[in-house]
Amino acid sequence: MSDAASAWDDFQRDVLGALGHVVYRVQDPATANLSPALLQALAAAAKSDASRLPPLPPGLPAPAAKRALWPRLRALRKAARG
Repeated sequence: MSDAASAWDDFQRDVLGALGHVVYRVQDPATANLSPALLQALAAAAKSDASRLPPLPPGLPAPAAKRALWPRLRALRKAARG
């Protein structure tokens, strides 16, 4: 979770919780940390070791950053085959 302010006040969060809803906060993609599981999944997709991954585009998991990542992963997969 980020430190971004929630759109809900304490009372609203209590009511939503009582109704069984989970209150999420919006996280700025630029500050998102990549989990070890995500790095391992990216390495598996690239058929490479996580330590050999090129620098990842800033802003993951934003859609534009994901689109920028795919050509790099394809190049790694191609290099692993040959």
